[in-house]
Amino acid sequence: MSQAVKITILATVGVMLVIVLQMVALDTNASLYLSVGEEAPVNRAYIQDRLGETYEKPELGHDGRFFFVQAQDPFILDPDVYDEVIDRPLYRSQRLLYPLLASPARVVSQWTMVWWMLGINVIAMAAGTYFTARVAERMGLSAWLGLAFTLNPGVWAELNAGSAGTLAWALAVGGILMYLEGRLPLAVGLLVGAVLAREAMLLVVAGVALHSWRTHERIPPALAAPVLTAIAWGLYVRVRMGADLWASESEEFGLPLAGFIGAVGDWLDDADAVRMLVGLVFVVLLFRFVALARRVPHVVGWAVLGFAAMAPFFSSQVWFNPYDISRAVLPVVTAFVLLAALDIQQSASVKGVPPEASG
Repeated sequence: MSQAVKITILATVGVMLVIVLQMVALDTNASLYLSVGEEAPVNRAYIQDRLGETYEKPELGHDGRFFFVQAQDPFILDPDVYDEVIDRPLYRSQRLLYPLLASPARVVSQWTMVWWMLGINVIAMAAGTYFTARVAERMGLSAWLGLAFTLNPGVWAELNAGSAGTLAWALAVGGILMYLEGRLPLAVGLLVGAVLAREAMLLVVAGVALHSWRTHERIPPALAAPVLTAIAWGLYVRVRMGADLWASESEEFGLPLAGFIGAVGDWLDDADAVRMLVGLVFVVLLFRFVALARRVPHVVGWAVLGFAAMAPFFSSQVWFNPYDISRAVLPVVTAFVLLAALDIQQSASVKGVPPEASG
């Protein structure tokens, strides 16, 4: 049994233990991860009509409640339900893979699907840990750095929200690993899945393409597949929803730095030192990551640079809450740990960097 597999098993046991402790502490079940909100009556009624009593989170809840609705009809055969129950149906419908994977469990029961949705995210955490450990080994680093996936606060925020970011990032890391190993068809397949789980993973595809251009002066045509898949699904969604082809419901972006400045104002108004401190930590992290990515030229850095580049454009609602900013720049945390470890290794000249470390 390889070191990466042992670490993955250990990490998965730890993840499952935390999940069980969370459910026991709150005296609830897997509906905790649906993130049904107390202040979202239409969505709450839709879910509880099918499940009965569920755990309710404060305020509006989070993404899991929408993925539950999408899993009832992942191909939007009845767009009226999307319009009635989902707050931004066009925006949320772009994320197909998670509800599509969850949907078959409805054949058994609605509650089976709820548990399976949680199971998908646990499997994604295990896969992400394994892929990250393997990437670390390809960089000449310890497989223990696979925990840079498991212990990423954004990964846990995604899990607790019942969202698809963990699945998307796990597939993206798998795509990076396959690219490093020269297994391009598998890399492309995993990146297609990543993009269908969360459209922001197109940034990873762009980063891999740029790295290939810088390294080999060519971009494999196959890397167009994730882009074309995202475009095709986006067009399908807009046709089904009866929306303009250029329509967008995103609320996460604005003018450069306007969101961060607005969040600073909110932190000061609320005298919220904790949120401000976390926000500033992420600012430092982003700056340090960009510097590392420039100093340590590796595909891991190129694949994630786009997330750092997006950060100045995030809205105040993304910057304000540690929960949200950790999810928005989730890949940066994992990549930062890997690049920092590689930089330390190179600086200390403990040993020569293997050929794989250059990409």
